[in-house]
Amino acid sequence: MIRRLFLYLTDARLRAVLKTLDDCAEALDGLAKAPASAPGFFGPRLRGLALARAAGPAAPARSAALAAADDFTARLEKFFADLALHRTAPDTEMVQALACLQAACLRAPGLLSPRRRAAALAGIRALAASGSRVLRGARTAAEARPGNFPQNLKFSSIYSGLDAVFDAFERCASALYES
Repeated sequence: MIRRLFLYLTDARLRAVLKTLDDCAEALDGLAKAPASAPGFFGPRLRGLALARAAGPAAPARSAALAAADDFTARLEKFFADLALHRTAPDTEMVQALACLQAACLRAPGLLSPRRRAAALAGIRALAASGSRVLRGARTAAEARPGNFPQNLKFSSIYSGLDAVFDAFERCASALYES
């Protein structure tokens, strides 16, 4: 707890990463209901990460965490932008995957605690694997449905986009673990 607090207070990069992950976790439900609000939500988070990047040199793992958080945030914004563009409400599989992502984001601060970091990383990886598994199954089902090709392709690409969000989040979690 003390190490996490010390790092949070003294390292602008880690503070920006953790704040972004926490903000995203809190906003996922609202963004799923109103995906068109994504640019207004993600813009300030991406600018905050850019400001943290300009804070000067840092340990490689912290810079990697910042870069991965930036990628995660941009991919998550694109996912919601695609939902808004296609006027698509999240289906059951997307809701399940977003719930896994939300739970994983909430575990991120544990990655900075020496005693809890291994368990936090294992939990995050399990949640990411669960969310990705749900998306793979849904994408496979969408691609296998006969007829309505444009709709199936649209869902397949949205599922792929959310799966890429999980990949970026896992890179961020691994970098936080190494911090």
